[in-house]
Amino acid sequence: MAENQLQQGTQLTVAQQNITNFKKMVDGNYVQQQLKQVLKENAGTFATSLMEVYTNDKQLQTCEPKLVIQEAIKAASLKLPLNKQLGYGYVVVYNNWDKKTRTKIPTPTLVIGYKGYIQLAMRTGQYRNINADMVYEGELRQTDKLTGAIDLGGAKTSEKVVGYFAHFELINGFRKTLYMTIEGMANYALKYAASFKGKQYDRDGNEIPSPTVDNLIDMAQEQAQEGPVSGLVGWKGDFNAMAQKTVLRRLLSKYGFLSIEMMNALSDDEQPQFTTAEEIRNEDNAAPKPVINAGQMMQEAEAEEVEGQQQESEPAPI
Repeated sequence: MAENQLQQGTQLTVAQQNITNFKKMVDGNYVQQQLKQVLKENAGTFATSLMEVYTNDKQLQTCEPKLVIQEAIKAASLKLPLNKQLGYGYVVVYNNWDKKTRTKIPTPTLVIGYKGYIQLAMRTGQYRNINADMVYEGELRQTDKLTGAIDLGGAKTSEKVVGYFAHFELINGFRKTLYMTIEGMANYALKYAASFKGKQYDRDGNEIPSPTVDNLIDMAQEQAQEGPVSGLVGWKGDFNAMAQKTVLRRLLSKYGFLSIEMMNALSDDEQPQFTTAEEIRNEDNAAPKPVINAGQMMQEAEAEEVEGQQQESEPAPI
């Protein structure tokens, strides 16, 4: 019993130290300058939100702080808040395999939610409307393979989810809709989602069998009725939100009007197998954005930290 308490105390001390070190990096002059360059008067609010996200996420605390900040800077450059409840963007931890050390390294990765994509699209000023949602049994009437038109004018007959759609209309009148069945989405998730790659284990170390298409469909139906799983993000936490994001991302990638920041967001997302549409440039909507070299930023931040340690005998207060 005493040993368990000692271990818990040690873990708590390590967690507190990680949070202290992370706060020192966020409060460092260079990181603050970069946030102010992108967010101006909202830099302080974003930094506070980032600290809240890091403090409340034990998985993020296992990552290299500089990598977490690097992903946060990406979100800041897109002006997307890091708040799980808002659904614009998240920093998710993946256990990536390191060939040199032959171990799994916790790696933070910015994941943009479907609401984030809608936000980026609307900023271009070229979309009259844009939407993504679930399709329930009875709502799908027919699809036109020749034109790509989808008729979702049917009456809903049950709470059963049968698919997902994304739709947009540009101010010039061009419109497009994409529909994916729930079976197709489950197959897509099993093939591409990092959440379902590699072996999974429960808390007791027992291997969990890989999910099947039917398992994911059942999970989607349950979450549609009861809501997302608290404390989880991604496909396991909210399958239906990830499905809406996927169908919207595919639609925008192939047919949408893409600003430079949208193209960057799409290319950095976790599904790199889809190519972006041919760039459509408009000088009014493609104004130069501040460019942040995250690698250079972290090198200079580390140099600043070393210099600060040489000048201070006591650690910075929390």
